[in-house]
Amino acid sequence: VVLERDMTGATSDHFNFDFKLESIDMIFASGSESTYSYHGTTRSGGTLHMMSVESPTCICYEGVSGSINNIPFSKSCLPPPKGDLLKDRNPTCWVDTYQGGLHCCHHEVVLLDKDQEQPEEEMTYHMKFRFWFQEYKEENGIQSHQNLIRFFWVTEAMSGEYDIPKCDEQTADENCVYEITSNFTVRDMMQDCDVRKNPSCWGNTTDFDGINIIYAAGHCHAPSCLIMELYNADTNELLCRHDPVYGKSHEVFDELGFIAIPPCLFGPEDQGLTPPTFLSYDTNLFSRKVNNNTNAHYGEMALWQMRGVLAKK
Repeated sequence: VVLERDMTGATSDHFNFDFKLESIDMIFASGSESTYSYHGTTRSGGTLHMMSVESPTCICYEGVSGSINNIPFSKSCLPPPKGDLLKDRNPTCWVDTYQGGLHCCHHEVVLLDKDQEQPEEEMTYHMKFRFWFQEYKEENGIQSHQNLIRFFWVTEAMSGEYDIPKCDEQTADENCVYEITSNFTVRDMMQDCDVRKNPSCWGNTTDFDGINIIYAAGHCHAPSCLIMELYNADTNELLCRHDPVYGKSHEVFDELGFIAIPPCLFGPEDQGLTPPTFLSYDTNLFSRKVNNNTNAHYGEMALWQMRGVLAKK
């Protein structure tokens, strides 16, 4: 049996094939009747690997060793389903294709606007911080505060940054989008160690079944950030979504030319917040990040910085 169809889908609901893709994720299902109906439990999934006709096809590439500014280059880009960068051959993963980002901005590395000697002038500035706090109290076994643990994930697993390639010139700006995704679990973020020795530690996790999310904030760079979403993949519940808020005036927190990305907060309903969502250690999560790619961007990030409380089911 030979099936043929155009590269471009018949409608926006149909898949568009791309010559640049090296593989395509597939879903397979076999019906139990001669008429079109639900397939029941006869289903599976896999990956269709593409091969060049009458030309060599790369089946494995780990890059070359090298350094930038005499600092060894090292990346740990993960394959699907954890991340998309290896599948998409994102240039950030290898030193021989790296175009810019964190590895070009180490300590005492100076970026100049042209080939010139570094100016001798130095800028000195001061920063002032103000902290508000509440005293911890415990009465009749009831604690006034709970320890917020830190959990963290990068959609660009585990590169820490990635490139946004420029879209084709003939593509309209509103259709120029670049998306990366990541599938992971709460357990992937777990740090089972002493909270007094490292701020990323969770402490004793064996007495609990999971976490209650209290705070979730995606790291989404302006001006290309469009959407950032976090889902409970087991229930398809949207846990957090970021839509950048563009400043429109000269008022505080609404400055023209600046973008705000408000975090997702969870807490008491009487304070106008969404109740915390419980996630077991084995809960599957799905992160999605969408950027405009009218222009190319380097050193883009799609990480989640979150806080929560260990909880029982």
